Amino acid sequence: MNEKRAGELLGQLLKRYKLEAGLRRGRVLALWPEVAGKMLARLTEPIKLDRGELLVRVESAALAHQLTYQREEFLRRYASHLGEGVVKNIRFVSGRIRRQPRGSGSAPEDSPKPEQVTLPLELARKLEEWQKIVPADLRPAVFRAGRALLAAQAQTDASKVCPICQRPSQETPCRYCRTLLEEPLVRRAGRELEKNPLAEPLAGDLLAAARWLASEHLLRQIEDLAPQAVSDHRLLPLLKDRVQRFVALPVLGEEPAKRLERLPEAVRSLVKSV
Repeated sequence: MNEKRAGELLGQLLKRYKLEAGLRRGRVLALWPEVAGKMLARLTEPIKLDRGELLVRVESAALAHQLTYQREEFLRRYASHLGEGVVKNIRFVSGRIRRQPRGSGSAPEDSPKPEQVTLPLELARKLEEWQKIVPADLRPAVFRAGRALLAAQAQTDASKVCPICQRPSQETPCRYCRTLLEEPLVRRAGRELEKNPLAEPLAGDLLAAARWLASEHLLRQIEDLAPQAVSDHRLLPLLKDRVQRFVALPVLGEEPAKRLERLPEAVRSLVKSV
């Protein structure tokens, strides 16, 4: 069968599993070296496509500013490859880009290939199922496209973790930890930790859930107290007390300084004035 037929079958396969969006994101990232050109591709790194906006990391702030003025040209090139509306905007941010070692061949100018990602067992089995339902001559194309798509999905899933157990999860907290939060002993431990943040009334995931519960409750108290303390300075000592407890809680292994940074600047300034 020809490539056109292969593309049609692969498209049907993706629609069946509702994965067109993932494939579209993968194509946008893969096309960036061609859209940007070889020289700029070495100095930039496409990060993600979110609701039509492509985020690109750039080697320097000056170059990021300069590329902003070329955004319309890049969008036009994307439209010529993928059609209008797939990439609606490009945002450039400065930062260190990942570099791949160049091969020993004679064509070092080619864009580096993405790292191979080991698929979780569940996704590897899904890829095998995809190959079984297409004709034999289409299986190599389905394998390449499917593996790239599932690898991107695996990386996305791994980047989202439950704030309590730190396991990959599309929900925060995950379903398992939400169940823990309803346990009476976890709720009692949470109240105890609000008073004594360094206590360890439980262990393991139960302790992590109680700490998270105490942290969220203290944060809500701080948010409620802060605007009142602005007009009534008698509340400032109470606000400072809640901030100190919030900062002392060892949630997610964060250091106190990191916990303090999570609070709004206005709250930090109020506490300093006490």
